[in-house]
Amino acid sequence: MPDPGLRGLARPDGTFVMVAMDQRESLRGMLAQTSGRTPDTVPDKELREFKQDVAVALGPEASGFLADPEFGADILAGKPSPGPDTGRIVAADRLSSRPGEVVGDAVFDRTLDLPGYAGQGAVAAKLLVVWREDDRIGERVADAARFVATCRDAGMPSIVEGVVRPTEDQQASGSFDREATLLRCARELGAVEPSLYKAEVPYFGRGDADRITAAAAELTASIACPWVVLSSHVERGDFPGAVAACCRGGASGMLAGRALWTNALPAADRTRLLREESVPYLRELAAIVAANARPWTDA
Repeated sequence: MPDPGLRGLARPDGTFVMVAMDQRESLRGMLAQTSGRTPDTVPDKELREFKQDVAVALGPEASGFLADPEFGADILAGKPSPGPDTGRIVAADRLSSRPGEVVGDAVFDRTLDLPGYAGQGAVAAKLLVVWREDDRIGERVADAARFVATCRDAGMPSIVEGVVRPTEDQQASGSFDREATLLRCARELGAVEPSLYKAEVPYFGRGDADRITAAAAELTASIACPWVVLSSHVERGDFPGAVAACCRGGASGMLAGRALWTNALPAADRTRLLREESVPYLRELAAIVAANARPWTDA
């Protein structure tokens, strides 16, 4: 039975159109790259302000809004509010880097006071799992299970996000099968019974739409909870078609970040770009979800 707490993140039709704004050092790097700076010269204040701009512009269009405690604490507290009907989601992961990867690993931050965030109005929590098929699979599954149990104790729906990466050996040998790994990751993490699963788009949203839909249908059959897609590593122009294809395969919507707001990063007037470009784009995606997605109550 799907978690009834998901009503706080869903639209009236039972689908999800959610915005992810929980990027941390990766956002700092994007802000630096688009302005010709180095990451160490981008102040924390700029990250906070950009997140708040996104919350004000896109939050009212979304059914849910994801932010991190480090740079999005004000948003999680509703200052500014992403919208009176927009469910706030707290990122409960602690991120670390690896050589060549800004986000190389993630673990459940057990120091977070999830009941406290619920008291501020947050309606769900999210955990990122960076999935590699190495000797730490059991550790990752156990961490996700702890997160799900902690959310349950706090009375909050849990969102588990699985992103797959090659091991060093797979990278060196070229043997990494991303699509097969996506399915295995979903099966393992889905088994800990999160309220909602967040998955990468099969085939990066490129190529034949029927192939993407077929892969999404396999993912739907692999987990017992509703699921949504993220937008990382999908080109902005490809994302609408990818969302449609995944929803036809059983996804209940999206929890997307970069495809929605990276266009505003290099702009002198970021709020104007968000208002004039990102908002219509999000509305386009919302219409696609409404037309194609499986309501979470049907999962």
